[in-house]
Amino acid sequence: MADNSPEKITNPSSIDPSKSIQPGDEEQSKPAGDFQSFMQDGQGTQAASGKPEGPSPFDLAAGGQQAAMTGPTNESVLGQMNSTSTVLGDLQNQMSNKNLNLRQSQKYLLRNKLTSANQNIRTAASKAGVDTGPPITQFSRQSPINKFLGMLSDSQSQLSSAQSQIQNLNANGQSMNPGDILLIQVKLAKAQQELEYSSVLLSTATSDIKTLFNIQL
Repeated sequence: MADNSPEKITNPSSIDPSKSIQPGDEEQSKPAGDFQSFMQDGQGTQAASGKPEGPSPFDLAAGGQQAAMTGPTNESVLGQMNSTSTVLGDLQNQMSNKNLNLRQSQKYLLRNKLTSANQNIRTAASKAGVDTGPPITQFSRQSPINKFLGMLSDSQSQLSSAQSQIQNLNANGQSMNPGDILLIQVKLAKAQQELEYSSVLLSTATSDIKTLFNIQL
């Protein structure tokens, strides 16, 4: 029976740990150049060429952070005021419909939303340097529609005064306090949400009337 066991190592001290197991492996696995010289060459090439062409991901991220950190300006506030003023104008047109007939629940919602929106707009105008004056008076004998129109008119007037105030600052090369600008934007955003809700509520009431009478209003 043939003995297939590997040859016994007669002298372990004859093994050289620096040599590869198979002959010829040392030449194949050895890199083309020394690692230290490769690193030095790489650093020298990078130093010579300078910054790589095109923006790196870090540059793009830094640019995005700078754009995000750009604070609000007078122009951004003016744009937001114009948008809020447009919503106010649409509401005034909806309220002017002579055939508008609101249910009690709709009147309650509109009164709350329009009152809150008017207060937010007056606060924003006050931060812009406008003398808002005393709150509007609501006579008990007024119809709900007239009360709503009065609040809308006052809100529109406050916004117009605030826009004029900011435009005067721009003409003089002045800028508002960033903290005041942020507060104005928050108040206007909340007011616009309440006004848009009121507009949807009025649209629903108008649709109900059209369906009930089946006429073109």
